Amino acid sequence: MTHRNLVVLRTPVPVRDVAVDEPRADFELIRQMVGGEYASSGTLELDWAKRLAGKNHATAAALAAWSVRKETANLFTTGEEIAFRLLPMLRASGWKGRLFSVIHASHSPKWQMAARVLGTKNVGAYYTVARLQRDILVNKAGLAPEKVHFLYDSVDADFFDPAKAAPSTGEGYAFACGLENRDYATLAVAASGVPQETATDQGVPENLEINRTRISYDELRARYAGARFIVVPLHAVPYAAGVNGLLEGMAMGKAVIVTGSPGLADYTGLDSLITVPAADPARLAAAMDSLWRDPQACAQMGRANRDWVLRHAAVEQYAATIARHMRAS
Repeated sequence: MTHRNLVVLRTPVPVRDVAVDEPRADFELIRQMVGGEYASSGTLELDWAKRLAGKNHATAAALAAWSVRKETANLFTTGEEIAFRLLPMLRASGWKGRLFSVIHASHSPKWQMAARVLGTKNVGAYYTVARLQRDILVNKAGLAPEKVHFLYDSVDADFFDPAKAAPSTGEGYAFACGLENRDYATLAVAASGVPQETATDQGVPENLEINRTRISYDELRARYAGARFIVVPLHAVPYAAGVNGLLEGMAMGKAVIVTGSPGLADYTGLDSLITVPAADPARLAAAMDSLWRDPQACAQMGRANRDWVLRHAAVEQYAATIARHMRAS
């Protein structure tokens, strides 16, 4: 076995246009820092393995990594759907290396059972972006605490920098975006009680501007920049749904109103955020109205938010921690 480092993804890495300014992916920085290579469903070459995997990209990615295991000392996977498929195959083959993986959904009964059954043999470290998820792995799945690390999720604050955004125009708006476990129904009710314009990618009241199409990162950054503040309306769930939108808004130096979802408890306790209960349109409307009427508070909270991101959630820090663990194994 050579000292080769592999970063395993569900789907192939899209070809990046170097002329287009986009956020840097954490897995790409990790790959660069450890001098690694990629494996994914797109690198699987074994015909029998392709037939076995079918249309399941996670299985295909696991088989792609397994097929080059003899040359690989360290593996990093971006989620449990790959790691928990790959680990038993590696063990059965007598592999002596170490696997590192982010775990997003240890609350899921199937993944919690998988973590308990598989244990931590051949595991370098697991990472969660919510302490609640770490606690489940340690206290319910029985994993050794030293094998499970909480890390703040990350954002490319160099890309999501208000100084790099196109100048904003118009009267301003509140902005919400994203799909996973978003509670736009509550936002819609709240917005109907706020007289000012509110822009979002879903909703129904007359004062909502709706955009259901995908937009470029450059346009996303511009929309953040033009907003008076950001809203992250969520259903209450035990994992960090909404964390990307939250951190992007914070990195853009914006005040943020966010639902107090259990999966975001490590982030929503900040004094620079306004946290509202789930499914409470009256509290959300009051928070929106308060920020709209107080631009000075918006600016102050926004500065504090960007400062927090730079100190705790910059993508370089996140990637460096994982890369350091991989190099030390």
